[in-house]
Amino acid sequence: MEAYRVLFCILFFIPLLSSASSNNCQTSYCGQSFYGVRFPFRLIDQQPKNCGYDGFDLRCASQSTLLIDLPSSGEFSVRSIDYRSQTIEIYDPLNCLPARLLTFNLSNSPFLASNFEFFTLLSCPNDERMGTYYKPIDCLSNTSFSVLATHPGPTVRLITSNWTGCRISGHLRVPLVPIRQYDSGFTYQLDEDMTLTWGTPNCKPCEILGSSCGYASSNTNMTTYFSNLAGKAICYGFILFFHSKSHHIIK
Repeated sequence: MEAYRVLFCILFFIPLLSSASSNNCQTSYCGQSFYGVRFPFRLIDQQPKNCGYDGFDLRCASQSTLLIDLPSSGEFSVRSIDYRSQTIEIYDPLNCLPARLLTFNLSNSPFLASNFEFFTLLSCPNDERMGTYYKPIDCLSNTSFSVLATHPGPTVRLITSNWTGCRISGHLRVPLVPIRQYDSGFTYQLDEDMTLTWGTPNCKPCEILGSSCGYASSNTNMTTYFSNLAGKAICYGFILFFHSKSHHIIK
């Protein structure tokens, strides 16, 4: 029976492995960027379309900056990509993340937020003497009003009761991990990176083994995991078994 399984794998998967190799999906880099771009991401203008998964296209901007376009939220700069944990850190290229958060939406994208925190925005007249413990969000403030961000609850009541000119101007659901808090514990500037995750495609088994991941062929949407040592990949049905001298991992 085992011989039939091996024979099935040879007949079914070897053509796929050959096709995957012919796609020439090599890791690409944006200028001097430290992070390589590989499946499920694809660097537009440098890698063929079949080298990436839908929704994972990246663009190389000036100064070696990677950009990703989220369908419902626009373009963000990429700080880092961790292929093993399947996380990506992004930030606003114009350095005003709070303004982007007002309309931030991950719908129609393959990404999820790993964590959310809730904030209340307060607009306070600049003639209010609030002291240095309250840090305004500069890019949302102007010559007349300062905008503050704080967690809902006691701090909001403290500010609005002590400075009657302060008004609640909005609420944010923020995917920031971790939130850096000022020593006062009162306000935040919300200038951290956003950490997003993805679950599909799941290439973690390949990353753990130091293997490559990609489409079975250039004209299919079936994602298959490929060992760098194709001769050592055997299968059972449609489940791949990756073998080494020390372990046996199933995906």
